[in-house]
Amino acid sequence: MGSRPVAVAFGLLLALRSLLPADAVAAQPDAGSARAGVRPVLAEIERRGVVRCGVSFNPGFAANDGGGRPVGFMVDLCRALAAAVLGKADAIEIRRLSKPQEFAAVADGEVDVSFAQTSWTLTRDATYAVDFGPPIFYDVQGIAAWRLPDGRSALDGGELTVCVPAGTTTQAELETLIAGGKRPWKIRSFPGWPDALEAFLSRDCAALSADRALLTTALPMLDAPQEALEIVDAPLPSREPLAPMTPNSDRMWMAAVRWTMFALFLAEDAGVTGANANFQRITGSSEMRRLLSGLPDVAAKAGLRPDWAYQAVVQVGNYGEIFERNLGSRSPFKLERGPNRPWTQGGLLYAPVFQ
Repeated sequence: MGSRPVAVAFGLLLALRSLLPADAVAAQPDAGSARAGVRPVLAEIERRGVVRCGVSFNPGFAANDGGGRPVGFMVDLCRALAAAVLGKADAIEIRRLSKPQEFAAVADGEVDVSFAQTSWTLTRDATYAVDFGPPIFYDVQGIAAWRLPDGRSALDGGELTVCVPAGTTTQAELETLIAGGKRPWKIRSFPGWPDALEAFLSRDCAALSADRALLTTALPMLDAPQEALEIVDAPLPSREPLAPMTPNSDRMWMAAVRWTMFALFLAEDAGVTGANANFQRITGSSEMRRLLSGLPDVAAKAGLRPDWAYQAVVQVGNYGEIFERNLGSRSPFKLERGPNRPWTQGGLLYAPVFQ
């Protein structure tokens, strides 16, 4: 290209830049940096020494044990993240969030990441200042209902009232079902899950709808006549991909969250456990050696420790170990894995290549 075309192109570029507000021209962050004027999340975490995770308190997913210590599936995912970025799984601070409080809590920096059992949807992705990570639990919509005096299901009858937490995908799916004339039901919404649950237990509603796993873990733990209850899938097929959320102002922090979750998926798929990770670090496949060595140069670019994946698996376990002790065969709930299995076993858990 000759000097005149270069000069014309350069002049055009300057003219276009002059049309932008001064602050828009000055504040052009690097591709991997946080928004100008916002302290990177990883730097804040290192300064305070803990990862702040938001959760919804539900049996099996997040709760306090008898000693007041937070435990549960989502708590363990938070612990794995702390092991990856700080080297200490117990360097966490758990904050209890009520729906839909989690979106503002993440966007405003009240928590670093939310594991509050939030389904990833297009509307939420486009509306809130958050980024969704990979789904960490696949669920479906369920309905719990009281049986009629003759033992029949209340769902088999005519009109009934269904309690739901307001502003959830559960409410939207039920509204679609009713609007289509498929059920002569009425919806009664409540500010949050505890209120909807209380109304159902008080028999103010004949049915209660929420994520199926939530109904399955919560209701048996309550003082309610279990023989009078039934829990079934909602009439309309539904998908509830529960995913962690981070502020959309910090790409590196999302990368740290995303790849820590992927590491837990891949470790289970490859048979790497907390007990054998040290052995697999030396004798495993080439990808497992890369995973457990952490790819230090690449990890540094993502703000992770050199041995981040190894620490997460050794201190907390792979995805399957976390699932089974909190929700599955080693828990009081005995939830089936269903789609929450590795893709090689017919599930939906899949990790990109560690290379």
